Amino acid sequence: MNEMKSLTQKKWIWPALAFGIPFIASIIICAVIGIYPFGNQCVLHVDMYHQYCPFFVELREKLTTGGSLLYSWNLGLGSDFISLFAYYLSSPLNWLLVICPENLVIEFMTLTIIIKISVAGLCFFLYVKEHFGLVKEDGYRYRSVLPALAFSTAYAFSGYIATYSWNIMWMDAIALTPLIILGLERMIKKNKPGLYYISLTIAIISNFYIAMILCIFLVLYFIILFFEQKKGKGRALFNFGLYSLLAGGSSAALLIPEALVLSRTAADAGSFPEKMEWYCNFLEEISRMSIFAEPFTTGDGHWPGIYCGAFALYFLILYVANPKISLRTKIPRVLLVALLFVSFANNWLDFIWHGFRFPNSLPGRQGFVFIFLVLVLGYEAMRKRKALDNLVIILAAALCVIVLAGSTYVTDPEVTEGWAILLTAVLVMFYSICLMIEKTSVPSTRRGVGLLAVFIALVEIIANMAGTGFYSLSRTSYTAKMDDYSVLLEMAKEDALADAKDGESIFYRVEDYERKTKNDDCLYGYPSGTIFSSLMNIDVSHFYQDVYMEGGKNYYCYNGATPLVSSMLSVRYMLSDNAEGENALRKLIGQSGDYYLYENKYCLSLGFMMTEEAIASWDLESDVRMDKVNQLGQVLGGKGTMLKTGNTRLEIEEGKTTITVLEDGFYYASYKGSNKSDNLSISINGGPITKYNKTSHRFMLELGQCKAGDVITIKDTKKQELDYYVYHLDMDVLNSAYETLTAQEFVVESYSDTEITGHIKVEEAGRLVLTIPAEDGWILKVDGKERSIQDFKDTFISVYLEEGEHTVTLTYMTPGLKLGAVISGFSILVAITLLLTGGKRGKKTH
Repeated sequence: MNEMKSLTQKKWIWPALAFGIPFIASIIICAVIGIYPFGNQCVLHVDMYHQYCPFFVELREKLTTGGSLLYSWNLGLGSDFISLFAYYLSSPLNWLLVICPENLVIEFMTLTIIIKISVAGLCFFLYVKEHFGLVKEDGYRYRSVLPALAFSTAYAFSGYIATYSWNIMWMDAIALTPLIILGLERMIKKNKPGLYYISLTIAIISNFYIAMILCIFLVLYFIILFFEQKKGKGRALFNFGLYSLLAGGSSAALLIPEALVLSRTAADAGSFPEKMEWYCNFLEEISRMSIFAEPFTTGDGHWPGIYCGAFALYFLILYVANPKISLRTKIPRVLLVALLFVSFANNWLDFIWHGFRFPNSLPGRQGFVFIFLVLVLGYEAMRKRKALDNLVIILAAALCVIVLAGSTYVTDPEVTEGWAILLTAVLVMFYSICLMIEKTSVPSTRRGVGLLAVFIALVEIIANMAGTGFYSLSRTSYTAKMDDYSVLLEMAKEDALADAKDGESIFYRVEDYERKTKNDDCLYGYPSGTIFSSLMNIDVSHFYQDVYMEGGKNYYCYNGATPLVSSMLSVRYMLSDNAEGENALRKLIGQSGDYYLYENKYCLSLGFMMTEEAIASWDLESDVRMDKVNQLGQVLGGKGTMLKTGNTRLEIEEGKTTITVLEDGFYYASYKGSNKSDNLSISINGGPITKYNKTSHRFMLELGQCKAGDVITIKDTKKQELDYYVYHLDMDVLNSAYETLTAQEFVVESYSDTEITGHIKVEEAGRLVLTIPAEDGWILKVDGKERSIQDFKDTFISVYLEEGEHTVTLTYMTPGLKLGAVISGFSILVAITLLLTGGKRGKKTH
């Protein structure tokens, strides 16, 4: 007893444990599942694999080399970087990338996830400590502080965080949520707005989306606190509005550029649903509070991850039943819990919580505030457990068990397995027995039972995190190409330098058919024509789709590029694992390990001239994409059809289509009808296999160079019977069109992240087309005079040039950044002034 008393007097140890328990448990879980350096696995999952890791690599590269944070050529065809930073990378911890070794970015991300999880536990503990007054003059009360550790760990290791901890950009705001709500309470009750303003500002800067959900909750929670406040309601309302506005204003330097870029993406809000729908029933949703509930991140399911300890539902019932908690306090909070609970299942509420749009996968994103509130109410019920008699304890447990047992009959086992629900019921019965023993036993027994309950709760919570969180995959596979690609990219740089004439700086892009992600340009460090990002320019995607390439609402990809279009995109080099990739379109440059570097024989500079007549004649409104590709060759002077129907013979089987070529040439193909397979593989005469991914997106397939009699085999993983259109490339038409473009090319003299300088000799007046996405922020000058930028096919930058020699410069500044910086600076200055003068007034009053 004396040892426990001594321990509780050490005020620092309990917050340290609130952080340390999830931190150490996370490290142990990572070690057990073999996360590097404990094994060859890594925690990259979903968007962390495809987006976040490549973007982290790009940010680190900019920070360590002094690159501009305004723009990046390693984001597709080029993209604003400030907005991408604001959307994906603005966690304050990410600045530590500057000291991160190049080969440990994945581990940096893993460690920051663990730190953020642990901070979530710490922040929840700090909220409970102050909200419930756990610290007395002689230290903590162990009967309150030990359960507080279980509840804080439950927040840190909740089903929501187990499901979404990989979504590293969300985690700052989620971790800070308890601190923000604590700041809100301080501001209303004590007129101390500092914590609220600072923590909310950091949350908004870190991720506006999760902060938006949090702000909706803050409005609802403020209403409760407002009506509970006996004095100073006007001051509370004023402070809430003012400091919420200042927190948003302080974030404007990132929010305004981000909002402007989002306005030209496919991320539109959509319309409010006309018909109310219910995704699931009450019992199915209750099952999601069970231990080991299956995480759902993708697909059409709407299942939230709301587990936060088997005790959470039980103590919530006890909160409702506790006579020591006033109805005035209880009713609005229970109604708020009910509103949040219903919102997971109702499409109208779901639409509102997610910013007046339906989420694209990743359901129940508002779950973290539900979990916070349930745990806070549960903790209050636990602290006031003396007011509960045994009958209430038994009836609450019985109700909880009955509801859980009933959910096993209506819940799909793929959503939550029956044994997991029953295990939750067993744990509920255990906690209820502990409560009854504690009420009727001697002090020493009460302490022992309390310690046992806390220990089992921690074991349960940590076990759930181990079983449902920290997804892993092969780190070796993810990083396999990096060393060889580094060598090959250096070869490409040397090759381009060797070809450059005096006063030239060759701009080029690189591509890889068998890419690891659609953001390989960031991952390996090269400009490309491919990107996967929520901030992607939708007009570029539409252009890609028009010319039979791969495009969607949050990606555009080089897949499907035919030689003329590829040349226009300045794709000079190709990375490949095909040792036999040299053909009429590309030549071998070098090799490193099992990978090869090829140079495309058809590649233009960053800019080229087209006559106004040719531009007007190229009709992209046709419903037939092949017509658009062929028309481009024709408007550029090609005589005939560039990609015409090939002279071939097809044999179609289940899972395999065989194409026998009857004429020498270079061939392409596209499947007829629909295709459910995302993986197609192509080989010629049983030789090297070229694999295409995401082939359900429909784009042109490059078959390769063939001789009469060659047999091309296309296999798919879904065992379909696929028929194909097969096209033969007319080299004469290609050469004629290509020569038209090379006759008047833009010569790049120098370029950086934000500036391009070059010259061009115009022999026939027309439009200089630069394959840079036409976005606000670029300033174009011709011969030193600023000129208006014209959109080429609503996609690229272009400007009309008369005959003669011209110098062209382009400079970039992130749209809205200067305005946002002014607003941020003003808001921060006002906030600091108010906080400092408010503090002085408080001291004088005291």
